[in-house]
Amino acid sequence: MRSGKLKLTVLSALFLSLFATTPLALHQPTSAQNTSDAASLFEKNCAKCHGKDGRAKTLRGRSVGAQNLTDAKWQAKETDAEILAAIKKGPGAMPSFEKKLSQAELESLVAYVRSLKREKQEEKKK
Repeated sequence: MRSGKLKLTVLSALFLSLFATTPLALHQPTSAQNTSDAASLFEKNCAKCHGKDGRAKTLRGRSVGAQNLTDAKWQAKETDAEILAAIKKGPGAMPSFEKKLSQAELESLVAYVRSLKREKQEEKKK
């Protein structure tokens, strides 16, 4: 009798470990999805001032003094934590996004802002 309960317990645990975690693994976003989502967030929330390319060459960006996010000196000077804080709190004329976006979205925007510099450097190499 004990052997039967033990087998049932082991089989149940195996079944749960295999099938209960599979949907979670399937729903993990890929790096490409994260980049795409961050690009969409940037275009929706940031591009009006910073421009789609991050250079802040929009009329609104010039009028409010938006930061050129592709500037190598600025990128080198600012930490990820400082960029995250700026997105959350909104320095100067920039709106706050702390209550509008999730922590994951905020962090993806930081990574996207970092990628703007790299893309600019890659264009110079071509």
